[in-house]
Amino acid sequence: MTTYTAQEARQNFSEVLNKAGYASEPVVITRQGKNVVAVISYDDYEFFRELEDKLDGELAMARLRKKEKRYSLEEVKAKLGL
Repeated sequence: MTTYTAQEARQNFSEVLNKAGYASEPVVITRQGKNVVAVISYDDYEFFRELEDKLDGELAMARLRKKEKRYSLEEVKAKLGL
């Protein structure tokens, strides 16, 4: 994985995009020595979104199997004061 400071990333923007977008190599951008951003390919982004959706669905199904109390939208709004 390649790491650039924010200034280096600005100076090498095309290289950052090429590494992430075409070589599928994540690029980490730092600021003041701390990781701030990861640039990844759009395909990787889509993969992570799909994975998140799948995990959310599995969590929801597990909670339904436990027969935990469910709340209506009105109950949730009332509890949150909305």
